[in-house]
Amino acid sequence: MPWVVILKSYANLGFGGQAAQTHYRKAGEGPPLIMLHPSPLSSAFMIPLMELLEGMATVYAPDTPGYGQSDPLPEAPDDLGGYVAWLAQLLDALQLPRIGLYGSATGAQIAIQFARAHPEKLSYLVLENAVHFADEERDWILSEYFPSLEPAADGSHLARAWEMADSLFRRFPWFDDSEDAAVAGPNPPVSLVHGVAMGYLVAGADYDRAYRAAFMNERAENMQALEVPTYVIRWPGSILRPYADRLDDFDWPEHIQMVRCGPSPDERLAALQDLVSQLQRP
Repeated sequence: MPWVVILKSYANLGFGGQAAQTHYRKAGEGPPLIMLHPSPLSSAFMIPLMELLEGMATVYAPDTPGYGQSDPLPEAPDDLGGYVAWLAQLLDALQLPRIGLYGSATGAQIAIQFARAHPEKLSYLVLENAVHFADEERDWILSEYFPSLEPAADGSHLARAWEMADSLFRRFPWFDDSEDAAVAGPNPPVSLVHGVAMGYLVAGADYDRAYRAAFMNERAENMQALEVPTYVIRWPGSILRPYADRLDDFDWPEHIQMVRCGPSPDERLAALQDLVSQLQRP
């Protein structure tokens, strides 16, 4: 496989009259594709996908404000509106009038709201780990999902971050010890658990900002309101599969399509690569 060069840079932006920088990665050539990562991770998580897609697009993967190396929004958001404004400003800074947009988990919810606010800026939208929660279960999940990670003198916040990261791939929600919450499949690689734990710690005490707002946005009705061509990748290996399968209970217009793939990680990557290849054609 040819060596893929991924460049790292910063865009100078401003939130609420305050200067702020957004860190992003860039690779490839072709029509622009923005890729938004899950929380509490950073654009480093997107590197394998950037390497997969760089032959068909100029791929940009920014760190969401407050995660990775990007400055946070100045105030804790009540919803995803601040992240929508951030992404619009980032596109202006990068001089990208029209893009393809991909988002996973938190990134998917930011992408959905951006597409609703700025459909004229998008050629297409690709979503992964986009699901539907009922209001009562969302309230229950949020009641325990985001414990404090304020630094503690005894280092207990470090152990808590590791517990959260490790449990995240074994059950959903991570704090639920019941059999119903268990996720089938092999144990996650230690390197992956370490990366997620570091994501929590780098984001710090406010690690739940975009994460929490994304949970509040996980409603099929928000996706039904989309007007741009939208493709929802449905991977059976996702820890959120039971909640994603609920999307089949809703009616979808023709421009919103479910893209189903096999259960292995390779099949998921092949489906994404094939889809983007088709969407990037002139």
